Amino acid sequence: MSPGIWYAMEKKKIVIIGLGPIGGICAAHLSAAGHIVTGIDPWEEHIGKIKNNGLEIECLKSIQASLQDVYTRIDLLKEKEFDYAAIAVKTPMIQEVTAMLESFGGGFKKIVVLQNGLDNEFYFANCFGRDRIFRMVVNYAGNIVKPGRIKMSFFQKPNRLGCLCSQTSCCHVNEFAKIMTDAGLDTEPTEDIKKYTWQKTILNSSITPLAALLDLTMSDVMVFPDTRNLVEMMLKEAIAVAKADGYDFGENFFDNSVNYLLNAGPHKPSMISDLKKGNPTEIEYINAKIVSYGKKYNVPVHYNAMMTMMVKARDFFGTERPINLELNGV
Repeated sequence: MSPGIWYAMEKKKIVIIGLGPIGGICAAHLSAAGHIVTGIDPWEEHIGKIKNNGLEIECLKSIQASLQDVYTRIDLLKEKEFDYAAIAVKTPMIQEVTAMLESFGGGFKKIVVLQNGLDNEFYFANCFGRDRIFRMVVNYAGNIVKPGRIKMSFFQKPNRLGCLCSQTSCCHVNEFAKIMTDAGLDTEPTEDIKKYTWQKTILNSSITPLAALLDLTMSDVMVFPDTRNLVEMMLKEAIAVAKADGYDFGENFFDNSVNYLLNAGPHKPSMISDLKKGNPTEIEYINAKIVSYGKKYNVPVHYNAMMTMMVKARDFFGTERPINLELNGV
């Protein structure tokens, strides 16, 4: 047996921080593939179900996976060591999670950032060093059906994985991409991960906040002419900003993006749940980032700015005052 094959088969110790849809799906697949997976999530009922019954993923081929350990607090990881720490908490938790990881010394070799948004990986790089940071653009999604059970609603293969070490064809990225692919979550390594974070952020920013404010599925947003018009306006702005940042996706990208969103199906973004629960949303890392880049390059971002302000207003007033929007075209 060649060293390469033996290395690929080696079990890895992996901690997944955040067992919502993204982290939970990842944890279950990696555990089912034979890796030693520890899970962290503050939701006690969720953790209790996983501890007693394992983590169940509903998809084309359902998965029932037991995790090595599950905890509600990061500080309980003290004295433990991991090959990889995957960060799957919502982006507003970046500072809190980073502080907790720093407080116990960080017994992990590499950090994989699975979050939405632009430039999240650089925050972790500033704290832990560029050579330890991977960024993954996750192309699957799901919803928590009940504690301990997650429904995987779609997977537009593949995920993309890159690092900040500036090495050509990083062997560590290739290894983790293979680990994910072998676990059933097809992942391709890339030397320009920002290209894919831009692509995903463009798509997310154009539809997620609107669906969240109106409590609609993505397909509902695309069916109604006025909301679809808003989506297309935000999409055009974001594409222009990305181009100014050096990422020109070609003349067909707008049409391809619209077609992609038309096929998004009856999926509700997690921002809806955040608004209903009064939790901070990811708007600062999606539309607000586009606004920031737009100002930097002097590119108009009126629709993204409007959507950012509306979601921030909803965040501020919480769930007691449901928003009332009359969309009469723009």
